[in-house]
Amino acid sequence: MKKKATIKDVAKMANVSTATVSRVLNNNYPVSEEVMEKVLSAMNELEYKPSSIARSLRINKSNLVAIVVADIRNPYYASIAREIDNILFHEGYNLILCSTDESPDKERKVLDLLIKKNVDAVAISPCVKDTTNIMELLQEDIYTILIDRKIPSLHLPFIGGNNFEDSYLLTEHLIKKGHRQIAIMVGSLDNSTGEERFNGYKKALENYQLPYNEGLVLPGDFIEDKAFASMDQFFSTQDSKEPIAIVSCNNLMTEGIMKAAKKHNKRIPEDLSLVSFGEIESQELIVPKVTCIKQNVKSIGKHVAKMISDQLNGMENTNKEYIIENIFIEGTSVKEMAT
Repeated sequence: MKKKATIKDVAKMANVSTATVSRVLNNNYPVSEEVMEKVLSAMNELEYKPSSIARSLRINKSNLVAIVVADIRNPYYASIAREIDNILFHEGYNLILCSTDESPDKERKVLDLLIKKNVDAVAISPCVKDTTNIMELLQEDIYTILIDRKIPSLHLPFIGGNNFEDSYLLTEHLIKKGHRQIAIMVGSLDNSTGEERFNGYKKALENYQLPYNEGLVLPGDFIEDKAFASMDQFFSTQDSKEPIAIVSCNNLMTEGIMKAAKKHNKRIPEDLSLVSFGEIESQELIVPKVTCIKQNVKSIGKHVAKMISDQLNGMENTNKEYIIENIFIEGTSVKEMAT
């Protein structure tokens, strides 16, 4: 049987003192980001459980499970939460749904509140790749699953799609339709989802030998209003009358883009070809139908619920990462360019 790692083992691997490891665990004294990363990396590699004492104190389950999402207005997150609730409610768990509005500060306050409520598990789509907020949960030995967004330095259970490949596919679709001037509406690059989708776009341009133009990278932060403002400014300053194409990195930003296009009398797809990572709400009622990556929210929700249920009922999950396959749906929002 594998020997259980101790705090001394962590300190030795990280080349720090046990007092420093304790400071990282308890967050009661400041340590540098470099030292914190070394300690966290050692803990993960050794599979060290930082809160065995906390576990013994939390012998009474609350039967509360929390879902912490980036933006509850996004139907993508709402659908995942609904699927999780449908499953866990029948197993005797009550769901707490929280929205961080892409704010790390609000995320910290939400997690502090959940800790006080003694929740048994948290499924979270973190705002940024920083580990500070998530470590608060781990120190309290609260089972934590990452949805859609990874934190590379923490080897936590993860469930989500392949952001890089799907973004590459959307960009490639525009290229194959003859587009050469391709913009992208990016989300926050401080989280893995935004970064991976942006990298997929850039890789497609590189593979098809198209130039990368920073002027075609528009900030949207995964928020509809921000995407509208960026697209509004882009249309206002655009010199060329040539039709352009744009990759939108989430469904809310897609709606912002469409509203800006309407304001500037830009027709889709005649003046603006549009593809979207994520299906917009009531897409079947909208003309033109937007070409998109449809995310498999039911599968994500089911996997999250099962992993939480198994963990809370004493069944260990050996598979800590599930990559859910999404679906490419071709609509009528992309113009076929003459070659």
